[in-house]
Amino acid sequence: MTIPDHEVLRVIGRGSYGEIWLARSLTGALRAVKIVYRETFETERAFNREFTGMSNFEPISRAHDGFVDILHVGRAEAFFYYIMELGDDRESGQRIDVEHYVPKTLKTELETHGRLPVAECVRLGISLSDALGALHEHRLAHRDIKPANIIFVHGAPKLADIGLVALSGQCSFVGTEGYMPPEGPGTPRSDIYSLGKVLYEISMGKDRLDFPELTTSLDELPDKARLMQLNEILLKACAHTPEKRYETARQMRDDLQRLEAGKGRKRGAPWLAIAGGILCFLAAMGMLLLLPKERLPGLPTAIVRTDPPGAMVLLGDRLKRSPAEFRDIEPGKYQLRVMLPGFDPVETKIDVPTGGELPIFKLRRGVGSLRLTTLPAGAEFELRSGGEVERKGVTPAILAGLPAGNYEAIARLNGRELTETVEVLRDEAAVKELVFASGAIAVTSDPPAARIFVDGRPRGVAPVRVELPTGLHRVTARFEDWPEEERDVTVERDRDAALGFEFSNGSVKITSAPGGAIVSQAGKEIGQTPLLVEEVKPGSVVYELRLNGYKPAVLNGMVAPKQQVFLAARLEQKRSPEPGKPWENSIGMKFMPVGGTHFCIWKTRVQDYDAFRAATGRPHDKPDFEQSPAHPVVNVSFYDAQAFCEWLTAKERSENILEEGQLYRLPSDLEWSLAVGLPKEGGNTPEERDGKIKGEFPWGKTWPPPSGAGNYADISARGQHIAIIAGYNDGFAQTSPVGSFPPNSFGLYDIGGNVWEWIQEGYNGDGKSRDWGVLRGGSWANSNRAELQSSYRNVVDRNDRDVIYGFRCVLVSEPAADR
Repeated sequence: MTIPDHEVLRVIGRGSYGEIWLARSLTGALRAVKIVYRETFETERAFNREFTGMSNFEPISRAHDGFVDILHVGRAEAFFYYIMELGDDRESGQRIDVEHYVPKTLKTELETHGRLPVAECVRLGISLSDALGALHEHRLAHRDIKPANIIFVHGAPKLADIGLVALSGQCSFVGTEGYMPPEGPGTPRSDIYSLGKVLYEISMGKDRLDFPELTTSLDELPDKARLMQLNEILLKACAHTPEKRYETARQMRDDLQRLEAGKGRKRGAPWLAIAGGILCFLAAMGMLLLLPKERLPGLPTAIVRTDPPGAMVLLGDRLKRSPAEFRDIEPGKYQLRVMLPGFDPVETKIDVPTGGELPIFKLRRGVGSLRLTTLPAGAEFELRSGGEVERKGVTPAILAGLPAGNYEAIARLNGRELTETVEVLRDEAAVKELVFASGAIAVTSDPPAARIFVDGRPRGVAPVRVELPTGLHRVTARFEDWPEEERDVTVERDRDAALGFEFSNGSVKITSAPGGAIVSQAGKEIGQTPLLVEEVKPGSVVYELRLNGYKPAVLNGMVAPKQQVFLAARLEQKRSPEPGKPWENSIGMKFMPVGGTHFCIWKTRVQDYDAFRAATGRPHDKPDFEQSPAHPVVNVSFYDAQAFCEWLTAKERSENILEEGQLYRLPSDLEWSLAVGLPKEGGNTPEERDGKIKGEFPWGKTWPPPSGAGNYADISARGQHIAIIAGYNDGFAQTSPVGSFPPNSFGLYDIGGNVWEWIQEGYNGDGKSRDWGVLRGGSWANSNRAELQSSYRNVVDRNDRDVIYGFRCVLVSEPAADR
C-alpha cells in the first residue's frame, strides 16, 4: 500500500470499513491516515457515496476546533484515504513514541478513570455539541458518535472518524449499537441522540444500554445535584421519538452552557405555537401569559422540590427523584413521603391544587455519634468529610452531634498512618477501632550477606530481623550478581515469621533428537548435544541449538539453587529452499537458482492457479480455447498474479515451509533480464531500458527463430486474424503445455513465447498506483521481430486481462527492512 509523500509505519486502529495507520510525511511530521477499502462495500455506489461525504467534509474540517483536521483526501485503485492530524498519546500527550503510540480517546479515558466529574462532562458536552452543530449547518451528519470516535488533540476533544460523514438524510446503515437511535442514523437528531448516550456513559459511569438508569452511587457523589440537572438534558437528547429531542445541537449546547453557568435548562414554550386567536385570548388574560406550561388549564401538574435536591419523593403511589414533576394528577389530598440518606424523612399530607408548584421542602440533616479508638491508644486522628476536616484530636474519643453520612477516619502513630471509612447513621452511635498491629520476620541467606529489601525499602543485610506492620509484604534479597530473589510473606500480630534465601548454583542437562547439535549461549558456542552445563547461576537461561538440515531451536529454562534442569528439543527438518539448490514447493512448482533468486522453471500453470482460486474464491475467466492443467494460466491481471504470490507465501508460511523473510513475488525487471540472458542494459527503470539492446532473442541472435525455439505466432495459428512468422511452425495454435520446448541455460522453460509474463515494477519504476504495468517475453500470438527481442517491454494497464497474459513466480529472501 502506497500513500503519496508519506511512509506508512503501523496500524493503530481498525474498523468495519478500513484501517487507521500511523504515517510520517516527507517533512517528518507524524500523521494519521484512514484507509477505506472498496471491498468492504457491497456496491460501487455506496463506496462512492462515502468518498463524496469525505470530500465534502475536508474543507469544513479545518473551520472548527471541534473537528479533527483533514489535511488531504485521495483515492487509489482499491481504496480511498484521508490524512489527518495525529491525536495525543494516551499517556504522553504530544510526545509520540512511534513503537508504543496509543491514541487518547474518550474511550481510553473511561477505561482509565471510569465516571468523570459532572463539570468535565459538561465542558466536553459543550465542545462536542458545538462541533456537531457546525457539522449539521453544512447539511452533514456524523452517523457514528461514540467514545472511541472522540479523540484528544493537544488536550482538546474532537470529533473523529469523520469518514462516516454523509449528507444529512442519507440512510446507509452505519453506526454502533446502543448509540444509534431507534429510527437509525443519518439525521441531526440521531447524532444528538448518540452524543446524549456518550455523555450518559461518562457522567453516570454506566453502559449506554443501561440508559436511563441512574448511577448506584448517586447519593454519595458531591456533584449529585448538578448530575441530576445534566440528566434532564440527557433525557431530552435521548428521547425515544425524534420530535421530543433537541431540534438542533446548538440548542443542546445552550442548555449545557446554562448548566455550566449555574442556571437551569431553558424550558420550551409550546404556547408560542398556539393559533393567533388563542394568543389574543391569553393576552386579554394578562398575567396568564407569564405562567409556566405546568399551570396552564388542562395540564394538572404538581412539582415537588427539596433542599437539597435528589431526594426520593413518594406522592400517593408514584415515586420520582426531586425535583419531581407529577403530571396528569387529580387535585386533592395526597400522602407525601420524602427520603434522602443522611436526612430526616418527611411524612405529611399535602393538598394538590389544580396545578402548580408546591412549597420547597427543606430537609433536616440527621445526626449521630462516633466512638473512635486505636490500638495502641494515643494516636492523632482526623475525621474528614468531602475532603474537609470535621473533627480532630487524640484517641480514644467520643464524637457527638455528627451529621449523618460517610467519613474518612485517619490515624497517625509513630510514623505510620491508617485510613478507614466509617458511616455515621441518623440517631445511632457508630464504633470504629483502627489497629496498628505489628509482627516480625527473621530473614537469612545462603551464603550470608545478601541485601534485604521489604516493600522496596532497604532493611539491612541477612541474617536480619525486621519488625513490620501486620499484613502482606514483599521481601527481596540481592546477592552479588545473582538474579534477585523475591518472596511474599504475611506478618501476623505479635508473631515472628522465618524466611530464607539460597544463592547456590544449579546445572543444566541439554539433549536433542537427533544429537550432535551445536549449543550456543549469548552467541557463543559451548558444546554439542548431549551436554551437561554445571555451575549455572539461578535464574532464567536461554540456549540455541543448530544442526545442518534442521531448523534452529531455542530452549528456555529456569535454574534453581542446587537443582538440575533438563532441556530437550526434537529438531525439525527444514522444508524451505537452500541457496543455490533446486527446489520443489508444496503444489509441485519447481524452482532453479538464477543469481540470488529462485525462478520457477515454468510459467504458472492452470492447475497452480486453480488451487489458488479454490482456496480464495477469486473469479477467473477461462479463454475461448481448450487448456489442460499443464498449460500456462491466462486472463490474469498484474493484481491477480500478485494476489497468487501473496496467497502462496501465506500458505507455506502457515505450513512451516517458508522461513521468516522468504516470500513469493513476481520477478523484477532486472531479474527477468538476467534470466533471459541479456547483458547489462543500463538505465534505472524499465522505461529507460526498453528496447536498448537490439538483435538479442531468447533463442539467440538469429531471425527468424529456428525450429523449436518456442511457441510464437506460427503457421498453425493462421486464421486467427494475427500476423504470423512466415515458414515457422511450432505445432500449437494457442498456448502449449509448459515444458514443451527445450529450457535455456538456467533450466527455465518458455522464457520466451507461450504467454507474456508480468514483472514487479511499473514502467517508470516508481511503483505509484497510476504507473503502467510491464510484461516480458512475448506470446503465442506475437510475430513482430521487435516485440520478440529480449529487451522489449510490453506496456499495459495493470488491470488488463488477456488470453496472452500470464506470469512466472520467483522465490526470494528479503531483509526485514524491505518487507
